[in-house]
Order: sequence, then structure tokens, then C-alpha cells
Amino acid sequence: MADIFNAQINPGKLEIVSAWLSKQERSAGTDVTPEALTQLSSYRFDDPAGEVGAEIHIVASGDRVFQVPLTYRGEPLAGADEHLISTMEHSILGKRWVYAGMGDPLFRQRLDHAIATADNSARQFRVDDEGNRVEEITDVAHAWGTGPLAGAEDVEMLYELSLDSPAEGTEAGLLLGRWSGQDSRVVLAVMV
Repeated sequence: MADIFNAQINPGKLEIVSAWLSKQERSAGTDVTPEALTQLSSYRFDDPAGEVGAEIHIVASGDRVFQVPLTYRGEPLAGADEHLISTMEHSILGKRWVYAGMGDPLFRQRLDHAIATADNSARQFRVDDEGNRVEEITDVAHAWGTGPLAGAEDVEMLYELSLDSPAEGTEAGLLLGRWSGQDSRVVLAVMV
């Protein structure tokens, strides 16, 4: 489960998503400034230790849809400077280091786990200032794995999503997702 605080953060998540997208070849020629991005949804994976936030943002710019996985840590991740996107100030948790998800071993492990065990994205709850869960957040994307793919050795996150060719069937080795306004299943990641 993921606990979501009613916090002020600076810079905002859309600014961090924009900063990461602006450095990616896959988004070249697309306006990815924060003002041009529309947040479609997001989903999270659990950190069993409860230390690292693992959140995947689904955003659109015009007719292109991107998925941006991020991790939020309370201290720098050793050896991952090249994957550091930004730091942010969180009004409740303090300074957070924000990493590109696929550069964070915990994120990769949780993504692999979700696919291989046919697990679901984390349930999310709003919490009060004391950390008490007050309500479940249901207006988020739902992602789920389809089970392991024999012989696969890695997982590839799809950064640009194709909404026009939804996933059909129950192929193994996929992370699928759906969110409000997206009624058909979308492939989010694949085992390779």
C-alpha cells in the first residue's frame, strides 16, 4: 500500500516529469514543458520496507502519451548519480531525491516482481498529518502483471504508450494497465 500525504512539494511532480522527458530522444519534437503536459493518471508499486516511493506518471502532450517512472528517496542512492533527475522539498517528508525509475534497483525489482507474480499496482491511501489512513484513492491507474515469460532475462518499460492498439489475450511477461478514460488494456512493460 502507498500512503499519500497532503503535502506541498517543490518542484512539483509535473515539473520533474517534464525535466526528464526534455532529455529523452523519444520525446524530441514534442512540447514537454509542464504547461503542455496533461496528467492522465499514475500508479505505484509497493516498497516492502516502506522507504522508497515508486510512482509511474502517465502524461500526454498532444496526441502522444508517455509513461515516466520515478522513485523518491529520503537520501541519495549510491552509484546512481546519472539517474538523479532532481531533488524536491516535501513539506512532510523533507528533502527527497528523485530518480529515473529504471535506474533504481528497487524500482526494477518491484516491476519484475509485479510481472512475474501477476501482482497488481499498489493500493493508495490519503493520510493525515499524523500518518493515519483516511481514505483510499481510487482515481489512479490500475496495473497488473500477467505472469512470467519463460526465458526472459529483463524487463523493458514502454516510455511511449500506444493507446490505439490495446493488449488482447493473456500473454505472459507483460505489465498491463487501465485508467479512467482508457477502457482498453494498454501494455506498460514487457519481459524480454
